[in-house]
Amino acid sequence: MPALLGVGVLGLAAGITTRRVETHPRITTTLLWQKDIAPILQRRCFTCHSPNNVAFSLVTFSEARPWAAAIREEVLTRHMPPWSAVAGYGRFQNDPSLTQSEWDLLVAWVDGGAPSGQTLVEEAQAPVFVSGMPMWEHGEPDLVLSAPAAHAIPAGAPDEVKRFEIQAPFKAPQRVHGLAFRPGDRRVVRYASVYEAGTNRWLFSWNPWSTAMHLPEGVAHTLPAGAKLLVEVGYHGAEEAASDTSELGLYLDEASGGDVATTLSIAAAAVDLPAGAAATRIRGEVTLDATTAIQAVWPQLGVGAQSLELTAHLPDGNVRPLLWLRDYRTDWPSPYIHTDPVALPRGTRLVMTSYVANPGETVVKAQPRLSLVRVPTTATTF
Repeated sequence: MPALLGVGVLGLAAGITTRRVETHPRITTTLLWQKDIAPILQRRCFTCHSPNNVAFSLVTFSEARPWAAAIREEVLTRHMPPWSAVAGYGRFQNDPSLTQSEWDLLVAWVDGGAPSGQTLVEEAQAPVFVSGMPMWEHGEPDLVLSAPAAHAIPAGAPDEVKRFEIQAPFKAPQRVHGLAFRPGDRRVVRYASVYEAGTNRWLFSWNPWSTAMHLPEGVAHTLPAGAKLLVEVGYHGAEEAASDTSELGLYLDEASGGDVATTLSIAAAAVDLPAGAAATRIRGEVTLDATTAIQAVWPQLGVGAQSLELTAHLPDGNVRPLLWLRDYRTDWPSPYIHTDPVALPRGTRLVMTSYVANPGETVVKAQPRLSLVRVPTTATTF
């Protein structure tokens, strides 16, 4: 019996050794992490996916490799980077979307086994990429204003919106041609939006990939003497408790004159959505009282928003699409800053069409709104 058992064991062992065993995926691509993939992630992802930031780090191969399949899925579904604007409906300077070439390289790298091309020693010695840590992207502002007090965010806290006022030290009207925002703790800040207190005039919105906004040369917001700024910050808890003291940076224009930017709002009438309501169309519009150019758009669509279209109905009867948000990301609110201001003639109707659902169990009030920064233009053709 022992002899027979020994034969059986040997046969089993022989059977095992004849099978092919792979502990790592087969490498079928020449694309490598350091040469081909890390530069893409640096351009598109490190503003969020870096140490002490709002999302897990992808800075090194060791950090990124376990997420390779997830990266492929997020890229294929266009879920990341988070950007709701449909391509072809406006060009935006703060668009973080992958180019087709970047998209192809990431997918091919993962499908080919996601190879590194580095030893562990080489990875440790690799140059450190610039991450999305708090910084003033456009240089030190002329004036930095701090939140009046630190805000505590418990570990694992759900989404929360905090609003606070900051007094600007202006003794006379002041021209401001640029604004920036610097969170005190990037792990917990999802977005921030800045308004003039009292008038609720929108000035600027921040998120990790859109950290500052400057107006065209010679154009500025005018803030009155004694102005107060209302800052709205969207928080989301991290694994550990955090404390945030954010800062607002202002780039001043000391010129005695110049063009002035204004803010235009489009608001729909408030609608009560019953519990479980499917997508409901809500519209609002405004007519331009002067020839102008649209510099930036800030959607304030509320919970349950699914999509939005902004179209310009020109006096000559033509219709021009300005913005289309599909599968709107309420978890990543973003401004949409035009690469070039969009010139529109007097009499143009700006029409906002949004679709909002109510998946909850109670009635909610929906009132989508858009804020648009507009600047003067001398354009004579449209």
